[in-house]
Amino acid sequence: MKKLKGFLRLASVALALAGGVAAAMTPQERSALDLSGYHVNNPTVALFDVPTRRAYLATTQDAMLRKRITALRAGPNCAAAMAMPVISGALFTPKFYEDRAAWRQAATIYHGFEDTVDELSAGALVANDDRHGICVLTMLQHWAEQRAFLDFTPETSGIQTWFQIESSLTAAALSYMQVRDSIAGMDTEKKTIENWLFAVAKMHLARQGGADGSCCNNHFYRRALYAEIIGVLTRDDALFRIGVSAVYSALSDSNADGALRLEMARGANAAKYQVYATMYLVTIAQIAKLQGYDLYQLSDGDRSLDTIIGYSLAVLRSPDHAAADAGTADQNTEFAQEDQYLVWLEMLADHPAYKDSVAEFLKDKRPSYNRSLGGDITLYFYKN
Repeated sequence: MKKLKGFLRLASVALALAGGVAAAMTPQERSALDLSGYHVNNPTVALFDVPTRRAYLATTQDAMLRKRITALRAGPNCAAAMAMPVISGALFTPKFYEDRAAWRQAATIYHGFEDTVDELSAGALVANDDRHGICVLTMLQHWAEQRAFLDFTPETSGIQTWFQIESSLTAAALSYMQVRDSIAGMDTEKKTIENWLFAVAKMHLARQGGADGSCCNNHFYRRALYAEIIGVLTRDDALFRIGVSAVYSALSDSNADGALRLEMARGANAAKYQVYATMYLVTIAQIAKLQGYDLYQLSDGDRSLDTIIGYSLAVLRSPDHAAADAGTADQNTEFAQEDQYLVWLEMLADHPAYKDSVAEFLKDKRPSYNRSLGGDITLYFYKN
């Protein structure tokens, strides 16, 4: 494996689980990493190769995929998509763990946007015409012209709004990336969208997050993901390298067994957030792979992305596996039954070390869906 040499020595990874504070790689330490060897090499591909996957889906006889293709070809009504209220980012969003009902109500507009662009871009992949793709570009151009998300301010919008924008920006970037090169023309619309995505990313990344975790835990991995995607589609190496830096940072934060210390600090939700964090790290590695970089080859001694994945698979089988690292045996177990926490396994189906685990966890969960990762992940990766 490629050694991280001095890179990870920049990070202090001490954690006293009994009430201590994790000191993972800080934003300043991430910025000090020498990632100059990483470049955007293929600006036409993000999560998967669209022409190759379209050709596969056009001839598949798999009943599950055929059923989903039929549903997507009908697709959402473009007029309804265009009529959705544009999210300014200015409105306050209650915190998820403080008022679940109020959060759910406030988050509905974000979820609606994500579901809509996810479904439209999936429809564009399998449709026999360009209407879904044109709708994606038209809708995103409208949101760009209306400066969606750009009115966010930490003081009034609140940290939960900052969190909501993470997944909405990822959904928008992935949706755009999937249709951009499939639709001829519309160059003005495309330029407007790319400038907007870049501006929102820069605005959102300007806030580093708190030392309580949001600077460096799963939320950083979510920000790193959209940065990586937008870096690819705008040919911006600096944004792309933010995505790569997330894997370096995760290795610095991990125990020898693969437990991510900042996620273990979540107590009863440690197992849930270990898997949640791994989901974004694997997606980051998938995007880097298509740019020619194997982030699985990175290691720091006995720690690697494979180590983190192995631990996450163990807690999916039994969330109590995280009890010792988290300092509590009362682990949340409900997440292990939700397909949104399993979709990242689709990206590992071709990896010999994980083939059996993918079959084990996804056999009754397909087609799996996660709005914050582009929606129809089974549609994009599954091969019968």
